[in-house]
Amino acid sequence: MSRICSFTLLAALAVAPFAAFAQSSDTNSAATTAAHPSPFAHMLKKMDSDGDGKISSAEFQAAAAARFAAIDTQGTGKITAAQIAAAHGAGERGEKFADREVAKIGSDGTITRDQYLTAAQARFAKLDKNGDGFLTADEVPAGRWAHKDGAQPK
Repeated sequence: MSRICSFTLLAALAVAPFAAFAQSSDTNSAATTAAHPSPFAHMLKKMDSDGDGKISSAEFQAAAAARFAAIDTQGTGKITAAQIAAAHGAGERGEKFADREVAKIGSDGTITRDQYLTAAQARFAKLDKNGDGFLTADEVPAGRWAHKDGAQPK
């Protein structure tokens, strides 16, 4: 069970850059919305390669594979906590989180590409609430301000 949770948490690291922004509660302001796109709008811009307005499992996996390649600057097929933290521009807190996740998932202080992609697939499955193989705006949390019941903050 803890390995599945670890994979899910690692997938969150994979998607964190795509979901770093939360939509402003001031939806009437085009300038505010443009400055702070919803996490889904940000993900859509980065991942929706066919332009259909939703993110397929294949598109999500392709983005995760590209992210892994960007983190794996040495081309070893493995990444370390330091590489993860550096790629995300994380501070000390992010480095500690990355250290914990690598220790949970990796067997030698690293995470392989396969482990990373497995974690991304688990994250996709968790986000795909209706199980149709696509992510839509109503399935992606609004970021750290999202409420557990799905309601948007006011």
